[in-house]
Amino acid sequence: MGMTQVVTDMVSGVVPVVAPNPVTDVADRVADMVADVVTADGGLLDRQIPRPRGVTTLPLVDAAVLVPTAVPEPVVATVVPELPQRRATRPAPMWPALVLDLVLALGLAAVSVSQGRLELPAAIATALAWPPLLAVSGRYRRQALGQSRGARLGVVLAAGARTAVLTLAVSPLVWHADPLALAALVAGFTVASALPFVAGVRRPLPRVVLAGRPRDVREAVAHLRASGTHEVVAACLTRASKTPVEGDVPVYVGLQASSTAAHDHGADALVVLPGAKLSPAEVRRLHWSLSGLGTELFLGTGLLDVEPQRTRVMSTAGLGVLHVGKPTLRGPRRLLKDLVERTLALVALVLSLPVLAALAVAIRMETPGPAFFRQERIGRDGIPFTMLKLRSMGIDAETARLGMGEDNEKDGVLFKIAQDPRITPLGSKLRRYSLDELPQLWNVVRGDMSLVGPRPALPCEVARYDVDPRRRLVVKPGVTGLWQVSGRSDLTWAESVRLDLKYVENWSLRHDLSILVRTVRAVLGHRGAY
Repeated sequence: MGMTQVVTDMVSGVVPVVAPNPVTDVADRVADMVADVVTADGGLLDRQIPRPRGVTTLPLVDAAVLVPTAVPEPVVATVVPELPQRRATRPAPMWPALVLDLVLALGLAAVSVSQGRLELPAAIATALAWPPLLAVSGRYRRQALGQSRGARLGVVLAAGARTAVLTLAVSPLVWHADPLALAALVAGFTVASALPFVAGVRRPLPRVVLAGRPRDVREAVAHLRASGTHEVVAACLTRASKTPVEGDVPVYVGLQASSTAAHDHGADALVVLPGAKLSPAEVRRLHWSLSGLGTELFLGTGLLDVEPQRTRVMSTAGLGVLHVGKPTLRGPRRLLKDLVERTLALVALVLSLPVLAALAVAIRMETPGPAFFRQERIGRDGIPFTMLKLRSMGIDAETARLGMGEDNEKDGVLFKIAQDPRITPLGSKLRRYSLDELPQLWNVVRGDMSLVGPRPALPCEVARYDVDPRRRLVVKPGVTGLWQVSGRSDLTWAESVRLDLKYVENWSLRHDLSILVRTVRAVLGHRGAY
């Protein structure tokens, strides 16, 4: 740690400052390179690295002396080889849920007895067994990192199924009860316990400690805070850094302090980011130090937007590896998608013909020119095709765009203006409800597009693509997609590309169905529709 900080200070004094940060990214990168060969206590790893002639070895400096004042009240934790097991200081937050489930179960049991459906012993015993069975299923555990609301709802439904089977199997041996009444009572328990998830009641966000290199931690903190799905309660840096972590996150120096940070802040999860350079033995000891704290250990893989379904942990010759499956770009499921989407598009097109005819007449009456707008777009494998839309602008819109480059409000290769003067009054309403995209159903029937897919790109946009955006062209563009249900024109260029790549890499029929359902909500909400 000491040698790493010395090199950081030397580099930051030589490299000119080009940003308001006190330490540039160049200094951080060099310090990270040095950190790869320096251990936490300042000693060199056992690597035979020749020293250049004429270079004097720098004396090791105590890490406590090098803690910069730029970090707001950093906490430098003492490195302890093996921390004693301790209980988290934060009280368990799930007792209210357990008490509520028990009260609801007893109440439903009382109703069943009062109506004469069940005898008192059978009803009370079933109600008392409900919370323990929920606990065994994981209902009262802290929210796991990345666990969705649907997954937590599934835990309750699975517990209901197990309880019904257990009750029906045991009840004939203990007392005589109506099986249908018992099943109805258990169903009532399940519905009552599932209501908070269905109603959207928010649970406390998972409390996370991030551990890794300073630059990686800063980026992860910013990303998690922007997502609003996690609460970062502390950060453990591999070395001291003059650039503070965003917000008032407490900072610890040394990855050995990770378990201390998890204990001090009652963390639900400790996430070790890629680049932390922990040896397998160190990871194992870190896992041991978290036992008894209620904190789960997660190791960052460095993968970007890869769904868990495509990964699995394997062990070969004693080496643990993470296998990443290939995306589904061809094959039977793709053929099924194409067949189903063409059929649905044909049916939808026939049903929407009266609406299209009425809108076409209205467009012709408002402004002169054709009702349909034809534009060249780039399809799968870079093959161009003609995309159809209902015309929402004047007939000179393409010519007028050439002189509006300075009015562009988007970054990257996109061209969008929130209050575009080329849009007609009727065209504004068409765009608001996405009615201008109805003719694209014909493109789906023809096979140029899919119902769900990446955003269809213009040739001038594709000409400016680098490596990542070109990945979007391996599948057909879509009438709707993640880009539409996530904000459409409100997205930045980087966000649009990332969503499209996430769709391409993790495609599934279930994912398509989910996007189609979310499209209805996005169209009714009008977000980003301009």
